[in-house]
Amino acid sequence: MLASMSTEAPRHTPSYTIVPVAERQAYWIGGQRQAVIAGAAETGKRYALSHSTIAVGGGAAEHHHSREAEAFYVISGRIRFSLEGREVILNKGDFLHAEPGLKYSFEVLPPDTCEILILYAPGGLERFIAEAGIAAADGEARSIAEAQQVFDAAPAYGVNYTASKK
Repeated sequence: MLASMSTEAPRHTPSYTIVPVAERQAYWIGGQRQAVIAGAAETGKRYALSHSTIAVGGGAAEHHHSREAEAFYVISGRIRFSLEGREVILNKGDFLHAEPGLKYSFEVLPPDTCEILILYAPGGLERFIAEAGIAAADGEARSIAEAQQVFDAAPAYGVNYTASKK
């Protein structure tokens, strides 16, 4: 149950929002399991936050966001980013902020699965995750080969892939 509290009229953003773990929806999107923690509806459209689990070798093809800044915080594992051709490896505890328009890709490095928090600002990209993703049950694994629907839905959300996999 989503709980929020406000001393203002309902049309304003609540003073706080609580999203219990049981209320979160997770999706498989391009080989990643993303659980949306909070979206635009819970944050006054300011940001969206997701928890992503990515297997070794999984990641995202080169793309850029035309609307959102994106931030990544590594909880566990190692992940290699290519930021407009510059390679950077993030380890547990590392943080990366990417402005809209930055072309980047990423891939999880051996030996372990990577867990990251991803923040999108402003909020709204969680709608893309829901539209392009496949609802994920706990413990269920999906293939990165199912990513075509990601490429198909991306343009409507200002996500531009350098080369789609058609």
